Amino acid sequence: MLLRRRRTAEAEPVPERDVVVEHGPSMAKALPMIIGSILIAYGLTSLLKNSVFPNAADNFPNGSPQGTSWLGIEVNGWTSFFNIAAGGLLLFGLAQHHLAKTMSLLVGLALGACAIIALISDNVLGLAAANGWTELGWGIAAVLLVLNVLAPRRRREREVGTAGMTTARERDRFARRPQEPVDDRAPAATTSTRRVDD
Repeated sequence: MLLRRRRTAEAEPVPERDVVVEHGPSMAKALPMIIGSILIAYGLTSLLKNSVFPNAADNFPNGSPQGTSWLGIEVNGWTSFFNIAAGGLLLFGLAQHHLAKTMSLLVGLALGACAIIALISDNVLGLAAANGWTELGWGIAAVLLVLNVLAPRRRREREVGTAGMTTARERDRFARRPQEPVDDRAPAATTSTRRVDD
């Protein structure tokens, strides 16, 4: 017939892939671990050089604290405290991937703010002593930590079978259920005797 509609062959449904995503090592933990260790080590050693904490009630926020040069960086007790606190937060964030990124962002913004305030007033809120090298160190650490938010996490996708076609062994493995024992014994062969007539 002319007006008869032609039947189109139904396309076979494409089975969906059953994929397991395995998370690999986090690339966001290396930089906070290095910078955090440096900040803590420098803060602790600088306390040995100068452990004077100017009185916050008298100096905040317009004081002019005096520090001591330690490896070219001017420090006092509050400068060391800021460094130790920042390094401790970075090392605390190494527990998880997203926590490392969050701590990197927070500490990076805080160190950047300290560097800008020190650049304007030659100290941080009248408490922490700072010079050009202190501002430069805080600024570099701040930029690196803020950019660390973009660090990826490695992952690998592994196909375990197609949906509806996964073997029973794979289902039991990923469902974390104990496998049922399988009876592999073959049924006993039956012998039939046939009578032979002479």
